[in-house]
Amino acid sequence: MKIIFDNIVYNKASNGGVSNYWFELTKYLLEQQKDELLFFDYNNQRNFHRNNLELPTESIITTSEKLSFLERIYPISFKSDEKFIFHSSYYRSISGTKNEIGITTVHDFTHSYYSPFVKKVLHNKIKYGSIKSSKGIICISNNTYKDLLKFCPPKKDQKVAIIHNGVSDEYFPIVENRTSEKEFLQRFQLEEQKYLLYVGSRANYKNFPLATALLNKTTDMKLVVVGGNFTKAELQTLDQNLLKRIVVMTDIDNATLNVLYNFANAFIYPSSYEGFGIPIIEAMKAGCPVLSLNNSSITEVSGGVALLYDQINADDFKKGLDRLNDKSYRQDIIERGYIQAGKFSWQKCCEETRSFYQENYDTN
Repeated sequence: MKIIFDNIVYNKASNGGVSNYWFELTKYLLEQQKDELLFFDYNNQRNFHRNNLELPTESIITTSEKLSFLERIYPISFKSDEKFIFHSSYYRSISGTKNEIGITTVHDFTHSYYSPFVKKVLHNKIKYGSIKSSKGIICISNNTYKDLLKFCPPKKDQKVAIIHNGVSDEYFPIVENRTSEKEFLQRFQLEEQKYLLYVGSRANYKNFPLATALLNKTTDMKLVVVGGNFTKAELQTLDQNLLKRIVVMTDIDNATLNVLYNFANAFIYPSSYEGFGIPIIEAMKAGCPVLSLNNSSITEVSGGVALLYDQINADDFKKGLDRLNDKSYRQDIIERGYIQAGKFSWQKCCEETRSFYQENYDTN
């Protein structure tokens, strides 16, 4: 098959689940060497995943360091005398030929639920247009599929597949306290099972204040925040004494994050909505108990293993932390987490995605 990728996601964000997904899918297809791969590439040096991806020079159709807003939303112009799969990393279409077989991956409907009106309208116009013009639609969870039916129902002639995200093999239990890992923890004055871990964006619906409220209910723990540095607005809301117990880490690799998962008392994920929630599986795969909210895909992905709560309430989360002090209970949660995490892999995700390409290619 000829497959064309639009790497626009690397130009839109510095990190995150979507660029991680795109990185893993691209890497898999390059390693398979079964298809003719071509890329509209946007080699933005601020994207963590793009910086770790090597693309063959001959496979790049065009490249740019920066795109304007209009260039990001306008269709790509491309001509071909043979049919090909076109998969955009973030809701972009292609024009100039009738031979494309468009594939769209729908990650979530966060904008439909949480964005301000104008931003939601602009985003959904682009997103829904991409969905409606595609031959095949991939949803990364059953919950995202339900949202697709709610907000942008597919047409009868469109194929839809539910293909779950994966998790990197770089997350695993550390069975021995190796010197390098001890030194890493000591550098940040982190002791085993003496810190909580928060990973990802701190957008409003992520409910990051619950993590700090939970920290405030403890006296012997720190909070490690993996993500961007605090903004001035965030710093103004944080108590200075509490801030002394918070460690922020930016742009860390999987190996470092695996160490953090391994030695955390718990992973705190108080999000009100997720299309999938990759960090949940990362934590479970590394043997870290998860405390989260009982909603959206979180319920589906956690598989009844995480400690889930119906309300954003620090007291409830604190009770969960206290339950984890029971060594037998904690070990049971960890062992069941290993089993749940084993249901997801990037290998499985990528194999199913390529099969979906082939299915659409053969029937169009």
